Amino acid sequence: MTAPTRRLFQALFIAAAALAFAAPAAVRADAKDDGKALVQRMADEVVKILATQGIDRAAKEARFRQILAQNFDVPTIGAWVMGPPWRDATPAQRTEYLKLFETYIVKVYTGQLSTYSGEKVTVTGAEADGSGVEVTSRIADPKNDRTIELKWRLRGAGKQLKVRDVVIENISMSQTQRREFASVFQQRGNSVDGLIAALREKIAELDRK
Repeated sequence: MTAPTRRLFQALFIAAAALAFAAPAAVRADAKDDGKALVQRMADEVVKILATQGIDRAAKEARFRQILAQNFDVPTIGAWVMGPPWRDATPAQRTEYLKLFETYIVKVYTGQLSTYSGEKVTVTGAEADGSGVEVTSRIADPKNDRTIELKWRLRGAGKQLKVRDVVIENISMSQTQRREFASVFQQRGNSVDGLIAALREKIAELDRK
């Protein structure tokens, strides 16, 4: 997978969440169509932003943040990515962490997408996945004549479906981010405040680029 293609994947997926958080309700009959429509619409919106010339970084960040909030279950994703420390975090720590987590994700992928080179996302199908829906799609990389298959796992969040995890070439984005945060947590003395401080530092570093 080329670096530009992987960055497009990451921007679309952001981070993800565990199936353990899934709501117990049964899958609606029309949930498959809803899931396919959500993924295709979101992909089209992201590609449109990337392909539009003259949008400054702040505007891109604002638009990506909107897409993230509308289509991803960010609170559940963030909680699961933090891992076991979430259970011991205070309400104030959780609030601050989730705010920083969202900002970090937005800034990371806004900054990395400057090399977008025309990749296209096409939804190919959907099937029931426990209490949710798994949408399959592919990304065509025209410059390298490659097609990558990926799966989006969606669960109910309120009255709509939202993305919880994305699997690319058998690699879960949620698991990857969770491992990265676990490493930072250990490096910062197994401290929630240490992880929060690391996120602040990373955001400040991204702003300087």
